[in-house]
Amino acid sequence: MRAGVSRHESQSGLNQAEVPFSVRELSHDRENRMAARTNLIFNVLLMVAKLMVGIVGHSEALIADGLHSGADVFSSVAVIVGLTVAGKPPDAGHHYGHAKAEAISQKVVSVCLLLAGLEVANSAIAGLRRPGPAPSWWTLWVALAAMVPKAVMAVQQQRVSRRTGSHGVLAGAVDNAMDALSSFIASLGILASHVGLPAGDSAAALVVALLVMWGGVEVFRTAALDLMDPAADAATEAKIRALVTHTPGVQGISSLRTRLAGALVFVDLEIEVDRHLSLLEAHAIAHRVEDALAREERVTGVTVHVNPSREDPARKP
Repeated sequence: MRAGVSRHESQSGLNQAEVPFSVRELSHDRENRMAARTNLIFNVLLMVAKLMVGIVGHSEALIADGLHSGADVFSSVAVIVGLTVAGKPPDAGHHYGHAKAEAISQKVVSVCLLLAGLEVANSAIAGLRRPGPAPSWWTLWVALAAMVPKAVMAVQQQRVSRRTGSHGVLAGAVDNAMDALSSFIASLGILASHVGLPAGDSAAALVVALLVMWGGVEVFRTAALDLMDPAADAATEAKIRALVTHTPGVQGISSLRTRLAGALVFVDLEIEVDRHLSLLEAHAIAHRVEDALAREERVTGVTVHVNPSREDPARKP
C-alpha cells in the first residue's frame, strides 16, 4: 500500500506562474465575449430583416427563418451572460470558479431553440393544409443573402472555440451553421412555390423547424455532458502526462484524473519520486510539476500527491 509523503494544493504552485496564466485566461475570456457580442448584433439585424421581408412578401419559410434568428438573439444574450459569470474568479462560495455557468447558458440556448422550432412547425403545418399565394421574388434574394453572414459567423466562432475551448461559443457556431442551412432551405421553398408547388414554402418552413429543434437537442446534450464533470480529451491528457514525466525528479505517474469545467481543466494526479528524498525535496518536485502544468493551455487547477517510488533505486544491481 502506497503512502503519500506530501500533498501540495494547487494554489501555492500556481502562484509562481500567476501573472502570465491570468493574462491568458483574460485574453480567452475577452475573445469569447467579443464573439458572442458580434453574434448578437448580427442576429438582431437578420431577425428584423427576415421577419419584415417575410411578412411583407408573404413567405412562411422566411418568417420561420426570422423566428429562428429571433431565438438566436435570446441565445446570444444567454451565452454573453454565461460567459460573463464564467469569467469571474473563484470566491469564498465557489472555490473552483464559475466556469459551469457556461453550461447553464447552453441550457437556455437549447430551450429557446426548441420553443422556436415548435412555434415554426405549428405555423408550417397550418400552411401545408391551406397553401397561400406564392411569396414575392425578392424574398428569395433576402433568404440567399442571409446565408452569407451566418456562414461567416459559424466559421469564425468555430475557430474561436478551438482556441479557447468554449462550448458556449461552439454552441453559437453550430446554431449559426443551422441558421445558414435554414436560410438555404427557405430559399428552396420560395423557389418551389414559384414553379408549381404551392405548398413548397410551407414545406421548407417545416424542414427549418425540424432543423431548429435538432440543434436545440444537440446543444442540450453538450450542456448535460459539461455538467457531469467529463474528463479532458485523450490528447490533452497525453500532453499532461508528457509534461509530468519530463519534470526532473518524477519517476512515474501513479494516477491521473482530469475534470472539465467549461473551457477549463482541473488536474488531480499522484506522482512517484525517489523514496529516499526528504520531505522538502519531494515538495520541490511537486512545485515543479505544478509550474509546468500551469503553463499549459486551459489548465487552471492542479493538485499533486507525492508517493514514494515502488522500486528502491538503491537496491538496483
